Amino acid sequence: MKTDLKEVNSYTRQLDVTIAWEQIQDEFEKEFSRASSTYSMKGFRKGKVPSSIVRKNLGPSIEAHFAEHSINTYYRQALDELKLSPINQAKINNLEFKEGTDLSFTAEFEVEPVVNLPKYEKKIKVEAVKYIAEKEDVDDALIRYQEQHATVKTIDTGAESGHFILGDFQRLDDSGLPVVGDKMEKQYIRLGFGLIKDDAEKVLTGAKEGDEVKVCVTQKDKDETYQVTVLKVEEQILPDIDDELAKTVNEEVSTLDELKGIVKEQLQSSLDRDHRELIQNEIIKYFVTNSTVEAPESMISNYLEHIKQDLEAKKQPIEETGFEEKYRSHAEFNIKWYILKDHIIQNENLEVSDEEINEKITTFVSDNKEDGKKIKSFYRQSKNKQRLYDDILNEKLFNTLIEYAKVKVIEKSTNELRKEHKH
Repeated sequence: MKTDLKEVNSYTRQLDVTIAWEQIQDEFEKEFSRASSTYSMKGFRKGKVPSSIVRKNLGPSIEAHFAEHSINTYYRQALDELKLSPINQAKINNLEFKEGTDLSFTAEFEVEPVVNLPKYEKKIKVEAVKYIAEKEDVDDALIRYQEQHATVKTIDTGAESGHFILGDFQRLDDSGLPVVGDKMEKQYIRLGFGLIKDDAEKVLTGAKEGDEVKVCVTQKDKDETYQVTVLKVEEQILPDIDDELAKTVNEEVSTLDELKGIVKEQLQSSLDRDHRELIQNEIIKYFVTNSTVEAPESMISNYLEHIKQDLEAKKQPIEETGFEEKYRSHAEFNIKWYILKDHIIQNENLEVSDEEINEKITTFVSDNKEDGKKIKSFYRQSKNKQRLYDDILNEKLFNTLIEYAKVKVIEKSTNELRKEHKH
């Protein structure tokens, strides 16, 4: 067998394979004999048709079947000899074979691309914003606790701003008639909030149980009229934000100030995690930008297909014409990082032991004792254990890379973040 390997680009290979007739003659004759033994023709017993007639009638199909079977055998043999590991199914071209001649074909396939990492030790420079929790964040959290522990009072004297109305909402057409099939039953609205403001709020102010009120609201720049049948009017009674509420929210505190301290710590921990994630994203960007690596087409196609399946699962519209253009750069970026990450892990000799995995599971169980059995059962499944392995390895990777990085931290208050969102 003769092979000739050509490099089309950093990840595509063209392999020309030629197998001499002398090497495959015995196998072809066996194939011919098998076909002859089952061939029947009028005037001859089954399997006794002269070989010249068999060649004339079946020759091309025998050759085609033999060539197809031989391609797979010798393609794999060539890969083993050349120590190649394709990452996709090969395209077979230029197949040539006839009885008495050499068998030749060309296989084009992709391999993991050549990767050149930058000399990254102490040379990774990134900038990352770190937001600092403010009093306003704690106040917002306390208001949410206040709303979660509110009580409800039924109102008989008529709805006022801030009250909730439970009602059935029947949409009306331009002539004032009900639109069939467009009725929302037992829906809550709050006067002065969302769509129920200004004129809509005025119309519903004073409404009582059993009233029917026509109200016009603007949705997506379009006016819609509804016949509202009021089922109930309710007022939300909020508890005071004091020591009693604090003890209700968290049994381990005795004062509001203690709760505020815990809330601020929790908020800052969340912001710190966001900051670390931002650093990680900047490190990823550094490697993708400064490394030499190409994303194989087969991997891009698979990634785009997964995006499409994900969108379909979420029932989001897919525009076929501009789909690839919209997501291709995103796919290329992520595939490049996927390839680079493996090389960095090998470069840094990072591993995860069974002991580390078991320690992590033990920690999960310790932190959630009530669900201990479920957690253990969950991680007995190989796919879940593999995901945990990947998570620990990923954490190790970024812990290592962050040590190499020079991180410029830009501290900002969450008040600045709120201002940015307003603009």
